[in-house]
Amino acid sequence: MNSQGERQDRRMRGPTSRDVARAAGVSQSTVSLVFSGKDSGRINPATRDAVLSAANALGYRLNASARALKLGTERLLALAVPNAANPYFAAVLKAAAMAARARGYAVVLINAGDDPGDGERLLESLAAHTFDGLIVWENPWTPTAGGFVPATVVVADGMEPGDAAVFIPAATMVRSAIGHLAGLGHRRIGRLGFDMAAVPFRARALAFREALAEHALPFDSRFEIEEAFGATASERLTALLSGASRPTAILCDDDLLAPLVYRAAARLGLRVPSDISVVGIGDIDLARLMEPELTTVAIPADIVGETLVEAVLERNEGGGAPPLRTIETHIVIRGSTAPFR
Repeated sequence: MNSQGERQDRRMRGPTSRDVARAAGVSQSTVSLVFSGKDSGRINPATRDAVLSAANALGYRLNASARALKLGTERLLALAVPNAANPYFAAVLKAAAMAARARGYAVVLINAGDDPGDGERLLESLAAHTFDGLIVWENPWTPTAGGFVPATVVVADGMEPGDAAVFIPAATMVRSAIGHLAGLGHRRIGRLGFDMAAVPFRARALAFREALAEHALPFDSRFEIEEAFGATASERLTALLSGASRPTAILCDDDLLAPLVYRAAARLGLRVPSDISVVGIGDIDLARLMEPELTTVAIPADIVGETLVEAVLERNEGGGAPPLRTIETHIVIRGSTAPFR
């Protein structure tokens, strides 16, 4: 875009911290430090003056909404998740907010997305606010907050913890689900997942194949279907369940996918669990509202929320890297699974 076009675009959307950084010849993290008042001893006066001059020339002002949120002595933590529409994250947020409140913090939920381009937008959001800590669910990009946030912890919801502070082991969850179904005599087990790039769902796909192999069960690619988040029906699943050699059990990567199996089964006159067993992952409230109630692997949202706050505040207030915390999951057996017959 030429300079005239850039000026027109800036007038339409208002100047951002990125514009200030470009004009001053510094990084966005430097701009954030200046406007958060955390530049003392970290940025030389000449650089600070350059940032302020560029901001003044562009008419940039720090987003006032962030300061409005910081009432009294309460400080802010950001919880960045792949999909804020998933009710599981609402439960995590509730628990995290309660734990944070006891320590004088509030928690803000940020929809980080699962597209690599969302990382830059998240950093832009962080630059426009003042946060004292960031919790981010592992993604294909998993940005580091750099100078934007004093303390950052990553949640690894996948196969390996890596450098994460909190680990939700996909292999353990999927292994317990497959072990339960195998113990009931099921050998043709399918998987219904989300068609998303988010690390948790890629990890659960890999863990599914590994768990089948551990139980000497065959993997059939025809039995593996992925649907978009928010899908209300699956024609592919209906076609699969109508086949002569259909799976006798389905593992859903998320409890939200289980209604698709129930619906497809009902359309075909199949009954859950006598004709098809169903297992979910998450143990959200929906699992207990279904008929029959859903067997699922519980990822305790209350413990996850409290653990995330503990980890980020330990880093924020202690300065060092917190020890790895692994979340213990467990299968909750309800009425959606039965022995194969």
